[in-house]
Amino acid sequence: MVIDWDAKPSNTEATLDENGDVIEWTDENGIRYDAFGNAIPTKILCAIEKEEIKLQSEKRLRPIIEHLFNRKQVGFLYGESNTGKSFAALSLLNRVAQGRPWSGLRVAKECHAFYFDGETGVEVKDRNTAWSKKFNGGIKNERMHILSPQINLFDVGVQNIIISDINSITNNKGGIICFDTLSSFLAYYSKQCIDGKTTLDMDNPDENDAIAMRKLVSILKRIAVETNSFVLMVHHGGKDAAKGMKGAITLKNDCDTVIKLAASDRQAGDNDIAFSVSLTVEKNRSAAKLPVMEFNLCLEDNGITQQELHEIDNELCDYPDEGETGYEVKNSTKTLVFIDKPNKINNDEKTNKEGALPGRKQADDESLDAKLSRRNKYAQAHTHHHPPMTQQQQQETIETNRSNGETRVVASGFTGEARVKNNDSYIMYMNTLKKLKDAPLQKELYEKIYGEISDNKYISAINLDIFINKEEKTIGKRKDVIKKALIEMVKKNAIVIDNKTISLPKPPTPIMTDI
Repeated sequence: MVIDWDAKPSNTEATLDENGDVIEWTDENGIRYDAFGNAIPTKILCAIEKEEIKLQSEKRLRPIIEHLFNRKQVGFLYGESNTGKSFAALSLLNRVAQGRPWSGLRVAKECHAFYFDGETGVEVKDRNTAWSKKFNGGIKNERMHILSPQINLFDVGVQNIIISDINSITNNKGGIICFDTLSSFLAYYSKQCIDGKTTLDMDNPDENDAIAMRKLVSILKRIAVETNSFVLMVHHGGKDAAKGMKGAITLKNDCDTVIKLAASDRQAGDNDIAFSVSLTVEKNRSAAKLPVMEFNLCLEDNGITQQELHEIDNELCDYPDEGETGYEVKNSTKTLVFIDKPNKINNDEKTNKEGALPGRKQADDESLDAKLSRRNKYAQAHTHHHPPMTQQQQQETIETNRSNGETRVVASGFTGEARVKNNDSYIMYMNTLKKLKDAPLQKELYEKIYGEISDNKYISAINLDIFINKEEKTIGKRKDVIKKALIEMVKKNAIVIDNKTISLPKPPTPIMTDI
């Protein structure tokens, strides 16, 4: 037994038994002793125990944008070209830097936003200026940082600089980091940076390389964890829209959030709206499933002054001579801005192009519109087992088939006669379309008139006023324009107007000749 006579128990750190005697105590250095002053050996934790303690000490994930982006996570924002990906990313980052909700979702307080642009260069300044004019009174967010570097994300030294500088600027409070786009930053890496062995440089890195893309996501994850931020990578969609993002599937599998932007088919009702897009959250590992929403993009002044336009104009040659043909384009000082005020897409408006699959439930408050596909109907019809028929049912089936056969013989004669009678009408229809080929409006109206009359054997004419009123709403033309088109069609013998009705002219009587 070894006794440390110099060690003295501390009443504040001693463990007493039921009689008040010291059974264990700890000195100021954290070393534990028994009642006799013997140092108690400290248990050495194994790697698994250390990792378990580390995990238990971790705080729960904190949001950067609630229900969408969390700290220490990685996400992708992708879509086809010209769907407003970069403008949407700028909107997300600016709202975080501004400390204002994005599309009704609250953001973390006092966060910085870092936008690494790899495509547009100096143009990104104009885009950010336009957003500031629209949503921040023309003042740039102090916590919004925009740069356009040519960096190699696979270089550990570059990663260390990014992490160190961001922590310095944010005072270790983190924020949101965006790289736009994946392909532009991929252009600066070499194969050697991935495995540390291969010396072959890759001038055109392959986004389909699963190993390289997994490594890329792990790099983004490292940046996210060590800066306490959310990292967003802007990416392009693949050739097949149904397969999602371009490149290896590991991009989607290894990340935490995937957002898809797609062009909307709906026409903008406001003249200030340039176009609309649908936003679909395809994957969100740690948050609730958000419904598909539609967003608008508008045009806003980008801060270019008349002096700058004048300087640009002086660097160009003279305009073409009067009378020469060519493009007629006016100078513009406006840039697109993503408006973060979503419109809910109704169930009957969802299309695959917009990222909403028919029959798929998008959120708890949406109805489930489940519809069988043709394939399912086919399978259902061919897998149904009929019960065996009785002798009486068999006889009735034979009689029914015999009757149907006789009916088909009679019907075939009628069909042949009808084909001959209708042939002249069809020839007249085709000839009329040829007459109207240079008048699109007249051709469209004629096809509708012909369809209404020929498809209904009980009518031979339609009401003139009702037709004009209906077409005014359908095609968006004024009544006088529609009337003028109908009058021209009468002159061309395409239709007949009589007593407020529209009808088709009768086919010419065939000329009978003796053979």
